[in-house]
This record gives sequence, structure tokens and C-alpha cells, in this order.
Amino acid sequence: MAVLDISHNLLGNDTIEKLQKIFTSSSQKYGGLMLDMHCNRFGPTALFQICECPVLYARLEVLNLSQNRLTDACSSYLFTILQNCKALYSLNIEQCSITSRTIQRVADALHEESVLSHLSIGKNSPISGNAMINLFSKVASLKRFSELSLTGIRLNKLILDQLCKLAKTTSLSGLFLGATSIGADGAVTLIDALSSGSRELLKLDMSSCCLTSQAFAKVCSSFSALNSIFHLDLSGNPLGQERLEGMVSLLMNPFSSLRTLILNRCNLGLAGIVQLLRSLSDNDSLEELHVAENTSTSLEKASPWSPLPHHPSPAHENTKHNSNRKETATCEINTEFDDMEVADSEDDEPQKNTTNVDTNKNNNLSKSDGSSASSCRGEPQAGSQIIHELCEAVLYAKQLKMIDLSRNRLDKDAVESLYSAWGLGSGFRDDVFTRKHITKDCIHFFVEGVTCCGVKPCCRKE
Repeated sequence: MAVLDISHNLLGNDTIEKLQKIFTSSSQKYGGLMLDMHCNRFGPTALFQICECPVLYARLEVLNLSQNRLTDACSSYLFTILQNCKALYSLNIEQCSITSRTIQRVADALHEESVLSHLSIGKNSPISGNAMINLFSKVASLKRFSELSLTGIRLNKLILDQLCKLAKTTSLSGLFLGATSIGADGAVTLIDALSSGSRELLKLDMSSCCLTSQAFAKVCSSFSALNSIFHLDLSGNPLGQERLEGMVSLLMNPFSSLRTLILNRCNLGLAGIVQLLRSLSDNDSLEELHVAENTSTSLEKASPWSPLPHHPSPAHENTKHNSNRKETATCEINTEFDDMEVADSEDDEPQKNTTNVDTNKNNNLSKSDGSSASSCRGEPQAGSQIIHELCEAVLYAKQLKMIDLSRNRLDKDAVESLYSAWGLGSGFRDDVFTRKHITKDCIHFFVEGVTCCGVKPCCRKE
């Protein structure tokens, strides 16, 4: 056994006691072990059982305990695990009802010979500045450390200054600071620190960090120095649509490596989304764009969509006419488990709607007569002028494999028009199956081979 995932169950401490007996009696004394126990009913006694299992000392590499009520009573057990499990490189104790006491014990357990590279301690409180600074000091001495998650922990200026020092001296590949309230000035300071370091950062989360539209251009300018980033999350910041020049410049940067951009709940409006999509005409790296919940006004219906003459799209450059566009069967996602809920997941509302995934085969399409081809569901209907522009803009994003337009108050006709435009795109989407996932609160367009959703964020394996 190399991986044991028992997450999202109603399991308690008795389960770990039984597992401990199994591991102890096992003849396997070698090989790495990943133990994922997040989102259960485990308490500190569960960690005691791990401490009582010497077999795990040599094998345990990944331990995910997030979303369990461990409390500070687990601090001595965590100390023992970090001291004795020589192969442990990833520890996740997010949302475990722990405080400064446990964080201090974690810091005390770390030493220069530790191979720990991934540490997640977010969504715990209260955590004092001294405990955080001591932790950063120990982390800085680790040779392999690369990924830190502080999601939901409010970072004051003193903590942020120490984090900047860590960013300069450590080769961080992932930094998750969602809901830490660092603000625009803090973001710029931190990004400058990352830029002066190893510049190996791949994933950055600054969602809900109080970034304002006034300072956003400066933040984007700082981002331009970090061309290594392929995953950027700025959700929940009131960026607005008036000051998107910085983000547009970032997307038009030929040296950008950005593959996933998340801008949900940023007050962009549909006009802002259009602006972003148009900037992707020469972007060969961006594959996923998340712009859900960016508008608050419903749209008026207007005429059927056809490409606007004053915004020529990449599709116009094709020379063949798509006269043999085929309709394929509509497939249904298995919704057998849609109404089930699991422990500690009260915030996740059970999905009641049937999920449809519509598949179209996108053959070489062009437009020689100024009209758009019909989709597999018939002639598409659009909304207002902005919908025409949005449909045109979708054609510019040639390399996109997935776009999330959920909760933008788009009516059914607008969605069908947008999906038709998605299927007509050239570039990567030429000669591939395009799909959609539409429910009451979900509008996802994607291509075959891409999973648009269905996996909880806490269960995603990088």
C-alpha cells in the first residue's frame, strides 16, 4: 500500500486505532506512504495512534489532517511525528482548531535535516505574530522547503516583513495567501521580494486580500517580473473594469507562463471580461480562465448573434467552410451521489440539478458570408450588444481549454450563443470536441480531456 485516502467520511479515533494495528502487523517496512484523512471526526488521539506505530516513522511521506478537530491537545503528537517521521515532506493541518501553541510546537520540531517541503496551516486562529515569526525562521533553514499555505490567517506588517525575508531566501514554488488582508501595498512588497529571490514561484494565491482597483496596475507591474507563475488566483478583490490595463499587459506579455487565471468576484463586468479575452489573441500559454460572478445586472435580449464587422475574429481567417459540423450524442454525468452530504461539509449545498455535458465536434470552420454557423442546438440567440462583443472575444482566446462564466446573469439564449462561439474558435479548439457544463449556478465551457469541476478544492491532487 502506497496511498490511503479515507477523507470525507464519518470516521473517528477508533478507525485510526484499527489502522495502526494493521500497519504494525504489516510486513512492509519500506516504501513511501501517503495518508489522507482530511474532513473526518478525528481528534488528537488519532495522532497518538500514529505516534505509536514505528512502521510509519520510516514510510510516512504525506499526512493530510485538515478539517479535523485536533485542537491544541495534538501539539505534542505533531511534534513527535515531525521529529520521527524522517521521510515526511508534506503536512496539512488547515482548519484544525489549533492556535499559536501548536504552531510553536511545529516550529520547535523542525530542524535542518528535515525534508519537509509543503506546509499548510491556514484557517486556524488565533495565531500570534511571534509564533509565525518563529515558524518562518525555522522554515528558512530547511533545504527542500518550497510551498507554504497561510490561507485565512491575518498577516500584520511585522509578519509580512518576515514573510518577505523568507521569500528572498527560500526557493518557494507555491504561496497561498487567500484572505490574509495584506492589501495592495503588502502585495507589491511581497512580489518584489519574490522577484529578488530565486524567481521559481509557480503558484500564487492572493484571493480576498483587499487589493483595490487604484493600486492594481502597480501590482500587475510587479507580477510582470515573475514570468514563472503558471497559476494565479486574485478572486474576491474589487478590481473593477476601469483599471485592467495592467492585467491586459500581463496577458499580452510574450514571456508569460500563466496557464490558470482566477478572477472570480472581481467586479469586472462583462465589458471587463471582453477586454481580457481580447488580450488573449496572441497568448499561447493561458489554458483556464475563471471569471465567475463578475456582474450584478441582468441582460436584455436582442438579435441573434453573428460576428461583429468592426471586431474581426481569428475565425475569419480560416478558408474552409464548416458544412459538415456533426452533432454528437449528449452525455449525462452520473448524478447518483448528488444528494449525498458528508461530515464537516455543511457549507456545500447538495447539487439538485442534473448536470448536462454537451459535446460538439469542432471541424475547420470559417465564415465566408458574414454569418455564423449554427450550433448543434440550432440558431443561437444572444443578449444585448455586450453579448455580441463577448461572443466575438471568445474567438480571440485561441488556446483556452476551459472558461468559467458562472453566475454572471446570462440568460439561456446568451449562454447558447457563447457556446456556439466557443465551438467556432480556431487555434487549440480546432478539430477537438468542445463541451459545456450548464446548471443553475454553473456555466463551464471546456474541451475534451479537461475536468471543469466535480472535485472539491480540498481533494485536488497537484
